[in-house]
Amino acid sequence: MSRRRHAQLHLPPLSAQDALAVVDVLQRAIAAIERTHGDQIRALREMQRAEARARRHGVTIYDLDADPDADF
Repeated sequence: MSRRRHAQLHLPPLSAQDALAVVDVLQRAIAAIERTHGDQIRALREMQRAEARARRHGVTIYDLDADPDADF
């Protein structure tokens, strides 16, 4: 099984007050991203779930609405 890379954030040791401030900033950032891109994120997650289900059954899914030249 291949190792997938995940986003990581390395922080120095923080006081409880500083840690709470970081949590607040991250929660606000998440809320802003969800307000702006929530529909697309939900659609992408559903597509990823469908692809995972298909892979478990040995099926390949192609997005026929996608521009074939977009990746080139």
